[in-house]
Amino acid sequence: MNIILEKIKGEFIEQIRKSEIVLGAWNFGSETHGLSDEYSDVDIVLLIEGKSFTHSPEKIEEYLKNMGNEILLCYPEGFNGEAIVNNGYLISCDNNIFQFDVFLINSEKLSNYICRLHYTGLTEQDVIFDKTGMVTELISGNLKGDFWNDDLIQLQNTYWYHAYMVRKYLIRKDYFKLYNVLHTLYETHASMLLTGFDKITWGGNANKLHFIPEDKQQHLKRYYCSEDFDAIRENLMYCTKTFHEDAKEICMLKGVRYSTTAAINILNLLKDKS
Repeated sequence: MNIILEKIKGEFIEQIRKSEIVLGAWNFGSETHGLSDEYSDVDIVLLIEGKSFTHSPEKIEEYLKNMGNEILLCYPEGFNGEAIVNNGYLISCDNNIFQFDVFLINSEKLSNYICRLHYTGLTEQDVIFDKTGMVTELISGNLKGDFWNDDLIQLQNTYWYHAYMVRKYLIRKDYFKLYNVLHTLYETHASMLLTGFDKITWGGNANKLHFIPEDKQQHLKRYYCSEDFDAIRENLMYCTKTFHEDAKEICMLKGVRYSTTAAINILNLLKDKS
């Protein structure tokens, strides 16, 4: 983590330690998995006393403002509610801009699904402070994360249905519809690979994809939409072929039927430029 951001984080922790509404705090994100570098942002979770939770975002933001750094903006996540608030701040300091994400968890809503995601796999090394022992209790619960698991039949159907749609958009040279369909193909292929090769129990798919086999990672890197429709067609042929191979392999590993007939027919159709 950047040394200036480390300093901002340290000052913030000293501020919140004094707050009566903050019962505990722990690190979250890349720092807890040894993946932090000079470009990493701050991800800090604060356990908030339940009766004070409603007004806690404003109070926590005051601490950030009182440190003398300019808050350029606050980005609230769409899932914010009575159980958890995740506000992402962009802070200006020493002619630099830093990302500072603060997660507030209601101590009376710990069973909430999104709250649980933020203390799954919590260890003593992640804890910043624990005033009441509630954070230690969360650790003792030994809540583990999950490997990625999706419906392999539905993934097949989703992929080949949308792959079929690509042909007409290529013929029409409809960039915007191609963009949307290629995004769907990418997400479906990624989910197929994670269902077969996920190795970590934390993070979203963008985190998890870093840990699947490197040759499989390469299969995802040509799902992009340029203005060169011949290049899109070439990339699509590569991507659909690798999805076919990956899906067949993963379905065999998982004991799930793979629809070779649909795949072969649509692959042949996509080869036809007419």
